[in-house]
Parts: sequence; C-alpha cells; structure tokens
Amino acid sequence: MNRSFCKKLAGLALLSALTLPAQAQTQDPATTYNNGKVLLQQQRYDLAMAELMPLTTQSSNYAPEASYFYALAALKSGKTEEAYQMLLQLQNQHPDWEGMADADYLLANVLFEQNEHERALSKLQELQGSSLAQDAEGLKRYYLNRLNDRAKYETLMRRFGSDKTVARIYADKLIGGWYRPQDRRILESLVQEFKLDRNRYLSKDALNRQGFDVAVLLPFQLNQNYATTARKSQFITDMYAGMKLAQDSLKQQGIHLNLFTYDTGSDTVSVKQVLQQPEMQGMNLIIGPVYKTTAKVAARYASEHNINVINPLSQDVEMAAGSGNVFLFESSVATQARQAATYAYQNFSPKTAVILYENAKEDTTFAYHYRKQFQQLGGKVRVYKKLRPTEATATAAAFRELKLEGVGHMAVFSDKMIAAVNATSLLQGKAPELPLIAYDKWLDINQVTLQQLDYLQVYFISPKYVNKLSPASKSFREKFTNNYNLPPSQYAYAGFEMLYYFGQLLKQYGPQFNSQLAGAGIQPGVLYSGIGYTDQNLRNQLQADNQFVPILKLENLELTVVNPAL
Repeated sequence: MNRSFCKKLAGLALLSALTLPAQAQTQDPATTYNNGKVLLQQQRYDLAMAELMPLTTQSSNYAPEASYFYALAALKSGKTEEAYQMLLQLQNQHPDWEGMADADYLLANVLFEQNEHERALSKLQELQGSSLAQDAEGLKRYYLNRLNDRAKYETLMRRFGSDKTVARIYADKLIGGWYRPQDRRILESLVQEFKLDRNRYLSKDALNRQGFDVAVLLPFQLNQNYATTARKSQFITDMYAGMKLAQDSLKQQGIHLNLFTYDTGSDTVSVKQVLQQPEMQGMNLIIGPVYKTTAKVAARYASEHNINVINPLSQDVEMAAGSGNVFLFESSVATQARQAATYAYQNFSPKTAVILYENAKEDTTFAYHYRKQFQQLGGKVRVYKKLRPTEATATAAAFRELKLEGVGHMAVFSDKMIAAVNATSLLQGKAPELPLIAYDKWLDINQVTLQQLDYLQVYFISPKYVNKLSPASKSFREKFTNNYNLPPSQYAYAGFEMLYYFGQLLKQYGPQFNSQLAGAGIQPGVLYSGIGYTDQNLRNQLQADNQFVPILKLENLELTVVNPAL
C-alpha cells in the first residue's frame, strides 16, 4: 500500500480496538463508513467489504471513499476481480474525486496481481510527477522483480523500454541468469542509455557469474554418526551425486546452475530455519525437502514467494495440493494407474477387464484409480477383487475361480510372489494370449522366470525405468563409476535426470517456467523414456506430477517401452 493511505489508515488505530459488527441494526452512513474502515484496519476484510458495500452506490455521499476502501479490502483478501470491478465503478461514477490518484495506484496493484503487467505499467505512467510517483516506482520494482517469464518481460521491454526501472530490472535479470552471448549488444545498449554501472553489468566476472541459483534441501544427516547413518542416507548421496553430474553436463552446454546445499531431515523446525535465510528468496528453484511434513512447509513457502519447488521422491500428489509452484519429479500412484488403464483401454480388446489387488494401501489405491479411469473411458470391469497374499490357499482359489471368457485383459496389483505365481500359472494354462498388466517388481521375483514372462503377454508398469543399454546410460554409468568408484543406483539416475530437465527449463524459460511447462508436452529424457507435466486425456492441463509412465514388455528377453514418448 502507498504511504498516503498508510497514514490515513494509521489514524484509525485507536478505533480498531473496538469490536464492531459487520451489520448493525440501524445506523447512519457515517457510522457504517467508520465501521468499515475499522474492520479493514483489523484485517477483517470480508466483514469490511460487507459493511462498505451499501455505501458504494452513486447516491451515497460516502461512495468514493467507500468504493476505494472496499476495493482495498477485496485486494487484501485475494478477491482481485471484485477489487477491479469496484475501481472501474469508482472511475466511471466519480472521475473528479480528489483521491483518484490513490485509486489509480490501487488499480495498478490489482492489475499486477492479475498478471496484467502491461496495463499496470500504463496506469503507473499516469502517476508520473504526482506525489505518488515514488510509491509507484516501488510497486513497479516489486512486481517486475517477481516476473521471471523472459518472453513476457521482453514484450514489456518493447513498449516500456524507455522506462529506466523496467530497463534496469531487465539488465539485472540478464546477468542473473538470462544472459546468452547474443544478448551482449542489448546489454551494452542498456548500460549506455541509462548510465548503468559497466563493471556490474559488462565485466568479465559479471558475465561469467551469470547462472541460476538452486537450493537443494535433502536429509544428508551430516550431524549424526556416519557409521549408523551412511547406509540409511545412501539414496540421498546417490541422488546428489547424480545431480552434480547433471550440473557438469549442463555447464558444458553453457547452462550454469549454482547449487546451494542444505542438510534438512524430517524436522520442520530446521526446514523453517533454512527457508528463513535471506538468500532463499533469491533462489530460482528449490529441490526438496523429501518428507511429507517438511514438504508442506516448503509448499507454503513456494506459494508465498512464487518460487518453484521440486519434490524429488514423493509419489503423493497431495504434496502439491493447493500450490501452483510445487511439482513432483515422480509420477503419483494415481497417475501411474490412470496411464496404465488408458494404455490398456486403447490397446486391448474387448474393452473388459479383470482386476485383482492386494489389500495393502498403495495397491488398493492403485486399483481404485485404474478401475475408475478404465470405466470413464468406456471399459467394463468384470471382476474387482481384493487379495490377501498371506493366505496362500485363498489366493490360489481366487485365481482358479476366474472366468476369462470374453475378457480383454487382466490387471494384478501386488508385488508379492504368490500373486505373481498364481497369475502366470493361470494364464499359461488357460489363456497365454491374454494381456496382463502388473508391476515391474515382478521382474525380480525368482519364482517366475523371464522366459515365462516373455512367453506370456505381460505388460509392466515401470515409472522409474532406465534403459541401461542405451548409449546415454552407458556414458552416465561410466562417468559415475569413475567419479565415485560405485555403480549408479536408481536414485543417481533420478538425480541426474531431474536436475538436467529442470536446468534446461530454467535456461529456456526462466524460473517461472510454469506456463511454458504446460505447453511442452511429453519429451524424451536423457536417461528416462519421457518426462512431462501435461496429459492429453486431461486437455493438456498442467499437472503437478510427471505424467509419463513407461509401460514395458519383454521381447526376446529384452525389455522394450511399448508407449514411447513422441
């Protein structure tokens, strides 16, 4: 809020101690107006709006002031459209109001909040030379510093490039990570035209220092006994080692990522302390933390500061609920089930299914989303049955009792040996051509041979699949082994792919890559078969988790991806 109205509201502080009703039984307009201002001072914004609304009509003597304070309360409560409409009404009905400059300033604030940067800057131009000019510059700096969409900023530069504040912030963004060799000419032009510090913007150190700052919040457990924690934290050190190799690979392409590493465990207090560090607000991306309670703390921080946060390990999409700045690198259980069901519906006939699942929570959830998606697409589920693999006789009987005539495919969601053995035995004896959807963990069950799985039509859901025989995987394995004297684990592959993918996004689109991520679709990764955050079946809307789920099949004892990314 600008200084002039800060002073006006400060004068209400003595009254704000009173508890005033939002609706009085019978009161004069002056009392209603004062009540509304006090409620605003008390940050009871919805009540203030309700109190002030009757006074905003043209016939009221308090209409201009009430309209302004109503719009201010609406903005404070996040109701930007209501604030916008009220300010338009104020301009149309009371164009000669003496406080119109304050209304223009407030309207610019609302437009910035609605991401209407061009209109907001136009409105602020009207305040040049007024008593609010300095406040307008501060508002402009605040929102332009938060705008990290390079394409959008360059559009603003084409119209407002003569504005020193707009130009200087653009120069700051160039040396802060956007700079490319072809930008040298425009940077020199900005330095000359606006008399900027050449050493800050054009020195060799300044241009070499450019890059993106990435905070890495992972549970390294460095403050605990190494002998007892080394094995437990090995997956984290593997992931970070993969990220370091991705950092090196990106650097060779001219993409500089500065990794700032913090040791954070499951303690929310320690995570809050890290996020309160002043440098965190300058980060272009945050990776981690991994545990659910701490991830929620990071999600709130992401929304408050408009910084994207990547959860590297979770498959729980609820981690990102309510925030447009939180993304899961993994596919959620719901997405895995939905994509597998979509593949089955599109490729198997007839469109009927038998679904069996273990009574464990994850398997039950998986089966629920699988059935829901298959039915939404038009499929029919003949059998939907829960298994208890600890009860061997009952499990065997459940498979023997299945009627497979007229069934298009079977889906079994259990990683237990007894479920895998009974499913493969049934199909070998009765329906070897019937497609079977299962977890990729079946490939590690010794009681079922690869020859059996190859002979049958088994399709494996494998969200973390990496083709170890590809040239890229072989090269990564060699570099990892040479650097760390250990072969890479699945976490090392994930760490590399995650940082490489989001590093590319940072360079191409800047820290606010959300809108461009929605249009990027599914793309092949370096090590992964595909990565993407949109789903054609969901109208290509941006999703919080990776939407590509590899489906594998054995062909001549070699795994192939049957649904490759285009």
